[in-house]
Amino acid sequence: MKEIKEEYIAGVDIGGTWIRVAICTRDLNEENIKIEKSRTLKETKFSIGNSICEILSKLLKENQVRKEQLIGIGIASAGPLNIDTGIVFNNANLGFRVIPLQEPIVERFPGIPLYFINDCIGAVLGVHYFEADDEEKDNLVYITISTGIGGGAICNGHLLLGKEGNAAEIGHGLVEPRSTVKCNCGAYGCWEAYSSGTGVQSRTIDALNEGKYNAEILLEIVEKDISKITAKEIFRAAREGDVLSSKIVDDCVFYTKVGVGLVNNYYDCSSIYFGGAMMKDKDQIIPQLIEQFEKDSLKFTINHPPKIKLTKYEDEIGLRGALTLVKYKIEKNQVVT
Repeated sequence: MKEIKEEYIAGVDIGGTWIRVAICTRDLNEENIKIEKSRTLKETKFSIGNSICEILSKLLKENQVRKEQLIGIGIASAGPLNIDTGIVFNNANLGFRVIPLQEPIVERFPGIPLYFINDCIGAVLGVHYFEADDEEKDNLVYITISTGIGGGAICNGHLLLGKEGNAAEIGHGLVEPRSTVKCNCGAYGCWEAYSSGTGVQSRTIDALNEGKYNAEILLEIVEKDISKITAKEIFRAAREGDVLSSKIVDDCVFYTKVGVGLVNNYYDCSSIYFGGAMMKDKDQIIPQLIEQFEKDSLKFTINHPPKIKLTKYEDEIGLRGALTLVKYKIEKNQVVT
């Protein structure tokens, strides 16, 4: 009698700082999700693809799962990303502008279907499957504020992809038309340049060098070593009353309101879920967003305002989205067809 093999799905989430890999049974049972993560290597353009193969191989071995049991690998990556070729292009945070993800994975895992998706577009699938209420599912947005800013949107029950799979590159929406603040993408005035972790860090260091604002508290926190400044220290300094840090955080929140308003104008969503590393300081961001869009939404959006929520899965939501992508593709779920 032929041996019955349990079918498994693999998911990968590639960010500017971490690569996360998971395997799970096809039913995506919470108890069966096994996760491993590693720092995002940026030594060569093949470093990320090779890392994925190493981490996935380790997970399979540790959980006594054979390659033959994998029915699909979902790969969610910071974009822009061509979802047909598996090539990242014009990227601002992964070390190289062009990164061929597909090639090394196909070599190590031949014959296993690969499904590529922009990481934040994938994350909205994770929200959709694992936590969104029924009344939210058809018109849903996910926004990450982390190393960069990205988004994913489901409208009228269908995932928005675009011609290459980058329909919700909201972080590079223009929020300050006359800005002299340069984004990592090379443009000026992007939302990401003001409100992402790297944007907050870069603007603070620039302002310190200009010497226009008092930053004694921040400098004390980092022991006068500017190289130690990250968004974490800036938000802490703002809580303690640092003048410069408070201005940077206020700008971060203001331009996030602008971004949310634009997103709601474009996608007319029921709910927006937030995630990403910057949500470690969520108490300085989310309450202000909720108050703005509950009490005076018209200042930023003409459509009825969305509910503002946090994903409970935090940094893992993109990985869960990659797993969900495979499940939905295999089952021909209408959200992705």
